[in-house]
Amino acid sequence: VVWGFAFVPQKWTVVALPPLSATALRVAVAAALAVVVAVVRGSFRAPGIKVRSALLIGALLFVIYVLQTAALVYAPVARVSLITGMYAVFVPLFAPLLGHARPTSAHWGGAALAFVGLLGLTGVVGNSDDLLAVPLNIGDVLVLLHAILSAFQVLLIGRVAAKADPFALNAMQLVTVLALAIPAALVVDGVPDLGVLSMKTWASFGYLAAFSTVLAFTCQIAGQRHTSPPTAAVIMLHETPVGVLAALLF
Repeated sequence: VVWGFAFVPQKWTVVALPPLSATALRVAVAAALAVVVAVVRGSFRAPGIKVRSALLIGALLFVIYVLQTAALVYAPVARVSLITGMYAVFVPLFAPLLGHARPTSAHWGGAALAFVGLLGLTGVVGNSDDLLAVPLNIGDVLVLLHAILSAFQVLLIGRVAAKADPFALNAMQLVTVLALAIPAALVVDGVPDLGVLSMKTWASFGYLAAFSTVLAFTCQIAGQRHTSPPTAAVIMLHETPVGVLAALLF
């Protein structure tokens, strides 16, 4: 639900700042908050944290953030949220690559059905006058890549969540994202002028940092300690209809 409502404020942030700068600012606030929470809880003293795994997940998360944020520059919010939901289909298909159970024939059939449904919902097939039927563009490709990498993120979390403290792991992955995002943003976008940001934009960054980044990822890690990656992906798939609803509401 938190991620579903994040599409609209995320769209507002990329209207105000370039994608990399928007990602860097969001993660700067989120990483600071996550580290403070983890320190107060004493989470870094918990056993089972593998720094290498946290760095890998953080690097992957950086690419995911950039792809989705950039996609929102070119594609409508509702369509980005719909294509994002494809990661739930990719999770069981990619699961064997990371040592999880192999997909069944139902998984393959579901993947094919979901892909056809996705084409219909985005207006590629069927009614060309559909609400979401705007010309395909680079944004659709970016968000599809985002969905593929998000599947690997769920699978990686599934491998490390059982032994890692959720607060510490989230803080470490966000610090990694920040270490990559700041230099990338400065090289590509230059120094942003934060003085031009409106209250709505700052509120959007606040929501994305506190709820969509710190709270939601901590919940994901904690939740995946008790369930399989495919089950987690199906539950998180509610992000898609919530995202479409939020796009209509706002």
